[in-house]
Amino acid sequence: MQATAEKLRAALDRLTGGAGEPSDVSTQRLTVAALAREAGVSRNAIYANHRDILDDLARARQRQRVPDRIITIQDKITEQRSVIEDMQHQIRQLATENAGLMRRTIEAERRADRADRRSAQLTKEVDTLRRPMLLRSPDGDTAQR
Repeated sequence: MQATAEKLRAALDRLTGGAGEPSDVSTQRLTVAALAREAGVSRNAIYANHRDILDDLARARQRQRVPDRIITIQDKITEQRSVIEDMQHQIRQLATENAGLMRRTIEAERRADRADRRSAQLTKEVDTLRRPMLLRSPDGDTAQR
């Protein structure tokens, strides 16, 4: 039983890369069957006599999941940074477009003000021209129109 336990611990170290850090071998699933194959013992022997090895296998499985989560989180961070960069680029484009539109708006308002002033001036001239005038006749009489 002691020899089997040593085989199982050595196999678990090989599967996990030793020292609790996953290795390239650990890309396979950490299962009782994989451990039994690696150690060259039956699964029944592990279940029946080596509960402590099963606990170690469960902890190794948990450690294996953590790097997967970290990689997933890092992928999300990378993706979100890319989205942020895209949005910042869009913001710069929109700010440039907004500045152009603002310039055109200011120029249009200036033109409208000039047109209003010119219209007011022309209205005054038309009003002046429509006022009744005294006309003098060639014989010197003044007549109203």
